[in-house]
Amino acid sequence: MFDRRIVAFDIETIPDPNLGRRLLSLTGSDADVVHELVRRRLAETEGGTEYPQHPWHRIVSVCVTVLDPESGAVEIRALGGDALDERSHVDGFFRFVEGGSRSPRLVSWNGGGFDLPVLRYRAMMLGVAAPDFYRDDEDRRWNNYQNRYHDLHVDVMDVLSGYGASMRIGLGTLGKVLGLPGKAFLDRPIYEHILAGEGPRVTEYCKLDTVETLLVFLVWAHHAGRLSRADLRRHVDAVRAAVAELAYPAWREVDVALEGWPAWAQPNGAVYAGGGVNNGRSMV
Repeated sequence: MFDRRIVAFDIETIPDPNLGRRLLSLTGSDADVVHELVRRRLAETEGGTEYPQHPWHRIVSVCVTVLDPESGAVEIRALGGDALDERSHVDGFFRFVEGGSRSPRLVSWNGGGFDLPVLRYRAMMLGVAAPDFYRDDEDRRWNNYQNRYHDLHVDVMDVLSGYGASMRIGLGTLGKVLGLPGKAFLDRPIYEHILAGEGPRVTEYCKLDTVETLLVFLVWAHHAGRLSRADLRRHVDAVRAAVAELAYPAWREVDVALEGWPAWAQPNGAVYAGGGVNNGRSMV
């Protein structure tokens, strides 16, 4: 599983105001149309969700955290340009994962259920071709990005739920259970930040999702016998080093929270059912 680059990815989206105008004859500013789309969706789902069906999601950010198992280096980056330049995000993603036999292993949280379908729909709307992504011949015959049960794309949420056999949970929920820092980069819905011209802030939030996705993947890989405890510590240290290079101030809290994480992987550290850490001292 660690025979190639590991790319944890995530997308952020807003309801597409252009589709609202073209298909629903809505009028007004982007803010007017987005708020009306949200209102209609909440009414349609009886308050269940404010976000639309997949093709109606306009992508405003695609980010990745990349782990190179061979060198041990980690990179955290966005793949597109300005938040409203959707083509740059979509094309950037598909170009980034090209690589023939050395294509990266994708890692996501609900990527099979949300991120990849949205990327496909929006790529079709924008005329972005991605033939390499769909290749299933030669070396891709038994391991490709399309098959749910292959591991060239590991949707960690899907795997942990037994491919839908049990309830799926949110990344934030599992992150808290595992001791990861919470998602504190935003204080209102993503579309409100975008409408306020705060695209860079949304991008940092998107990056945070990819970091947490990679860290959860690493813990699962250890649990599944794919990664040693020593390599887990080494990769987490590399993630911290990459986080330390990011300029956005909120990353400092993430860096601090990852010190000594996970506790059970540290020398002489053991986590008990109650969540405490034993460093050789009695717990009673």
